[in-house]
Amino acid sequence: MKRLVYALAIIVWTNSCSLKYVTPGSDVKISTLADEDISKLLANKPTSDFPVNIAIARIQHPQYTSYSYHRNHAEFDTPGQNFSLILTRDAGEDEGLKKLNEMSGVRQAAPFNRLLLPYNYKSIKDLRLAAAKMKANMLLVYTFDTEFKIGTKNYGAQNIFSLGYLKNKEVKVVTTASMALFDVQTEYLYGLAEATENENKRANAWKKQDEVDNLRLSTERKAFEKLIGEIQTMWPGVVKEYGKN
Repeated sequence: MKRLVYALAIIVWTNSCSLKYVTPGSDVKISTLADEDISKLLANKPTSDFPVNIAIARIQHPQYTSYSYHRNHAEFDTPGQNFSLILTRDAGEDEGLKKLNEMSGVRQAAPFNRLLLPYNYKSIKDLRLAAAKMKANMLLVYTFDTEFKIGTKNYGAQNIFSLGYLKNKEVKVVTTASMALFDVQTEYLYGLAEATENENKRANAWKKQDEVDNLRLSTERKAFEKLIGEIQTMWPGVVKEYGKN
C-alpha cells in the first residue's frame, strides 16, 4: 500500500512539473492608436449630446491570448492589425458595465456588437466607425496589463513557467486596467482613468493551470472594479463640462 501511495505521489509531482502555464498577452498603449496628426487632435471638439450612448471595447496586444482565451493562430497573421478586440468578457466585466448604464447622463452603455465590427483594426478611427454604426456618441476603450512575480523573478506577457517550479514559492499577480473615453465623431478625448490591483498566494497546492489562472482572473476582476469606480468618479465632471446643452 505504501508503495502505491509513493508511486501516485511521484506521478502527481511529475505531472505538475510537466504542466506549463503561459502568462496572458500584454496590453496595448491606447495613446499609440490615436490620430497621429497632433494639430488635428488639438483642434478636435466634443460633439456629444446628453444623454449619450457609449460603445465599449476591450482591446489588447495584436497577438493576445490567455489560458481562458484562445485565438486561432491565423488571426495573428492579419497585416497591419495594431490591436486585438476581445469580445469574450471573463473578468467580471459584465457586472461593471451595468454600473455604467446607471450613471446620470447615460442613455445606454453597451459592448460592441460583433456583426458591426470591421475585419481589420488599425486605429481608434476603425473603432469609432463601428461605434457610429451602433449610434453611439462616445467610445470607451479599455485594456488589461497583467504580470506575474514568482519569488524574485518577474514574468511579463506570454512567458512560460512550469507548475512544478511553483513549489514553496509566493506568487504575486499585478493587473493594471486602463481606459480612455473618446468622442465618436471627432476623436476628442473626454478623459482617462487607470486602476491597479494585486494578489498574493503561496502555490504549494497548485496542480492545474486553472488554479494559476483563477488568481489572474481574480486580480483582473478587482482591477476592473476599481476602474469602474474611477470612471464613476470622473463622469460627473464630464457631464458638467460637456452636457450644458
